[in-house]
Amino acid sequence: MRALLTLTITLALCAATTASHQADPAQSRWPGNRRAAIALTYDDALESQLDVAIPQLDAAGVKGTFFLMGRQVGWRVPDWRRASDRGHELGNHTVNHPCARGTYDMPAQYTSEAYTVDLVMTEVRVMNGFLQAMDNRPMHAFATPCGQNLAGGQDYLAPLLQSKLASYIRDTRTLAPSVLYTSFTDASGADMIRWVEEVRRAGAAGVIVFHGVGGDYLSVSREAHLELVGYLKARHNEIWIATFTEMMKRVASAQ
Repeated sequence: MRALLTLTITLALCAATTASHQADPAQSRWPGNRRAAIALTYDDALESQLDVAIPQLDAAGVKGTFFLMGRQVGWRVPDWRRASDRGHELGNHTVNHPCARGTYDMPAQYTSEAYTVDLVMTEVRVMNGFLQAMDNRPMHAFATPCGQNLAGGQDYLAPLLQSKLASYIRDTRTLAPSVLYTSFTDASGADMIRWVEEVRRAGAAGVIVFHGVGGDYLSVSREAHLELVGYLKARHNEIWIATFTEMMKRVASAQ
């Protein structure tokens, strides 16, 4: 599993580096005439996000986007509701997080091979209702579980786009070429800051994906995350830190 995820992250970094040379800074006009934009996104509704990441973000006045997996939320519903009240975005990551068999250790019924496109659509609808009960918002962004797009061997992204169930979709197949994308695991603060600097120099939009922060799995350390957040706070006049939906609205209007 770790080898596959490492390869995925490496490919994403390579794609981002290539795209950064193609992005046209003149096309990216961010609030306050800032040079670039960054969206910090977090997957799976992990407890370390509530216990470590969100307190760090709140202390710096930075907002993040949290793509929640329904079956993982558990007893922390009030905490996620408070996070939304403080300006963090809650997004849709399905109820059961279906991924391809072998991606990680999961029950057979949760593998994407056991799903149909209709079942994915049902989970997205159910999760939208769950999220609305927490944040009182009728529409939510969606992130593909494991960055994958198949259910029973069929692509569900096109039906999802047609369904209007998601305001925006975080997936490399649906993001505009000008939006740079990466995921960090076991990365140092310096590594992450280096990538953000590439986005800043390109005048582009950058999306970062996290899982655990100082705990759980696929994690970065709390120290590394804090270093990145501190850097972003110090550069707030140059880099717009936005929720995923805020950023995508701006990208769409520029197009």
